[in-house]
Amino acid sequence: MSITVSLASPEEWPEVSAFIFADAAAEDQDQQINEFLETVKADQNGHKLLLIARENNVLLGAGVLIFTDASTAFFWPPFTARTDCAAALLQEMATRIDQSEVSIGQALLDPRQLNVRRLLTQNGFPHLTNLVFMRHPLTDIRSQGLLADKHIQSIPFDEQINRHRFLAMLDLTHQFSFDCPALNHSRTAEESLESHRSSGDSDQQYWYLFQHENTDLGVILLSEHRSENLWEVVYMGVAPEQRGKGYGAALIEFGLQQALAHNQSALMLAVDYKNSYAIKIYEESGFIRQNTLSVHARMRSQFSEKKPKIH
Repeated sequence: MSITVSLASPEEWPEVSAFIFADAAAEDQDQQINEFLETVKADQNGHKLLLIARENNVLLGAGVLIFTDASTAFFWPPFTARTDCAAALLQEMATRIDQSEVSIGQALLDPRQLNVRRLLTQNGFPHLTNLVFMRHPLTDIRSQGLLADKHIQSIPFDEQINRHRFLAMLDLTHQFSFDCPALNHSRTAEESLESHRSSGDSDQQYWYLFQHENTDLGVILLSEHRSENLWEVVYMGVAPEQRGKGYGAALIEFGLQQALAHNQSALMLAVDYKNSYAIKIYEESGFIRQNTLSVHARMRSQFSEKKPKIH
């Protein structure tokens, strides 16, 4: 008989959860299963999907697809020992992503997982780029006063007053950017802003626009991760005509000072491995490389057509 893939029913959630964490350490297994189940049960909007693959009514594999916001979905590579089962689950994920409203569905993997990465590529999720994850411990920060020296003013985000300026700056900073350029072309500034809003716990509280003599220069969007007591630079960009003037370093210095002032333990970020210019700025500002992950993604530009959202 052929493999059938379907959405797991609430009655099947315990079985699927146990299957997903079957290889977890014995002392941690029950806790991981229970925490995962609680997360799924707490989802009131159907954004966390558990997919199951069965053959002759036997559970062969499982997949997890999460719609984090209106334009972004994340998935875990399928949990199964069989290649044909993994392919069936990935194809179902691709269909659901295509029929949703998102602009991208993606997974992050260790670059050395070559077999899994090959399987993703063969089933609609090609390699997009690699992301370098960096972290600043917020020690030995010596303020150079770059914003003051350049007479740059920081302006907090206000939904009613300056949202349009943030959107315009996102559009500008995406131009000729080396940070995932394919993604920038596949979604609007509005979708980008809403996607950044879903990162972390602080919404738009620490978003800033920067201007000099009434000219907008760039933005930095910071997010808080309370459980880890750290902040993240979810986005930083400088307008194309303002690049090469030291503004990027000034914005990063501002972010470091803000995180330090809020008693955080670190400031983290992820950057496209091809963006050597940005990486140089970060390293000169004291960021340390932590690890690199490969992004495999299905983007809106690959969809044959837009279809109604799946509920």
